[in-house]
Amino acid sequence: MISQNLDLTLRQELRINTQLLQTMETLSLSTEELREKIRNEAETNPALIVKDRAASYDEIASEYRKKTDRRESFSDDAPIFRDDREDTGWMEGMISSGETLQQHLLGELGLMNLDSGTRAAAETLITSLDRNGFLPAAPELLLKESERPYARKAVEAIQSMEPDGVGARDWKESLVLQAKARGMKGEELELFSSMVSDELENLRAGKEEAVARNLRTDTEEVQALYAFLKTLTPFPGRKYGSEYEAYIVPELSIKKDEDGILRMHLNRNALPLVEIDPAYSSMADEYRRDRSPEGREAEKFIKEKISAASSLISQLDIRATTLEKTGAVLMEKQKDFFLSGPLYLKGMTMKDVADEIGVHEATVSRIAASKYIDTDFGIYPIRSLFSSTVDSADGANYSKNAVKEMIRTIIDENTTGKALSDQKISDMLAQRGIKAARRTVSKYRHELDIDSSFSRSK
Repeated sequence: MISQNLDLTLRQELRINTQLLQTMETLSLSTEELREKIRNEAETNPALIVKDRAASYDEIASEYRKKTDRRESFSDDAPIFRDDREDTGWMEGMISSGETLQQHLLGELGLMNLDSGTRAAAETLITSLDRNGFLPAAPELLLKESERPYARKAVEAIQSMEPDGVGARDWKESLVLQAKARGMKGEELELFSSMVSDELENLRAGKEEAVARNLRTDTEEVQALYAFLKTLTPFPGRKYGSEYEAYIVPELSIKKDEDGILRMHLNRNALPLVEIDPAYSSMADEYRRDRSPEGREAEKFIKEKISAASSLISQLDIRATTLEKTGAVLMEKQKDFFLSGPLYLKGMTMKDVADEIGVHEATVSRIAASKYIDTDFGIYPIRSLFSSTVDSADGANYSKNAVKEMIRTIIDENTTGKALSDQKISDMLAQRGIKAARRTVSKYRHELDIDSSFSRSK
């Protein structure tokens, strides 16, 4: 009797531990990895019904991206270049070539004389580009730790490739890169950059004189730059074919609605619908009444398959629920970030979120891995929203990532004509109430892959 109880206990614990391990694995998987797992399960388990979205997934993902991915829709600005019908016809003609953007760029990469570290980093970034040819996040967030020291050189290599404008962060930067590639430089390039950054609404409204005043130039110069702008494409990657697997499809979206209120959306269309075949449940009942050896064997087989299907469905439900709960806490704790952008990212640990939703810190770490969230400021890896806290004079809760973004902004906006030293950047942060020693600034600058003041032009 003791032996039977011990055997039963061991089998129960083994089953529970196996289910727990499978659930933890499912939590960690990216969207594409989970789709692959579901496909594999469906091939070996006849009790599993996976609602076939393969034929319509491109449409679903494309429609979702049009509605929620600001990097790819830009509905307010697209009319500057061409209307949607003209753009679609042009794309359809090019897609028939069959070569993807990634295949094209990797081919170019193979012909470049690069060191092995830069080449590896460039390969990673190329495979991360979205359908427009843009980087979906900061390079340091896309690269492995061993590749991050080569980020700047890898980005420079990609941006030197054809088509002009690939490897940018967004379409505005892409237009400036295209202008550089066509020989624009100096004051003319500065004017063009300012026009693209700040004056497109006025240009679209025909307010060329207002643009000229804002840019402190003459109307003829504005007209010439605007005519040149119309010869460029805001989405250089679209001339190549693509596959939906190459896209980053965010599973969470947190954005302001038209009333300025934050709304969270869980993108359930990112994964297929998984169900148990009711015919298999009926077959199990039938074989339960058949006490022949064959009937018992069939019943056992069917029960195992139904149990495996139920386990997968349960894992998917737990994953979706955990992701949704995590998103709700992020929306609350990082409200300023979702309303105002990266500079307002607060320090927050995974333990903070785990305590809120009542799970272990490791569970939050798994659910944050390889998943993305769509915001009004772009698509971010969920893991990038977690960061240690940096002290400030006013007691504000600044994250390490927000301070790094401040350092990047300070360097980018420097107009003194002289590169800022780490100590000077530290002093400027102090004026903003941020306590960051010179060595801390140096560390963050290296993590951003920004050269020292001795090597920078500004």
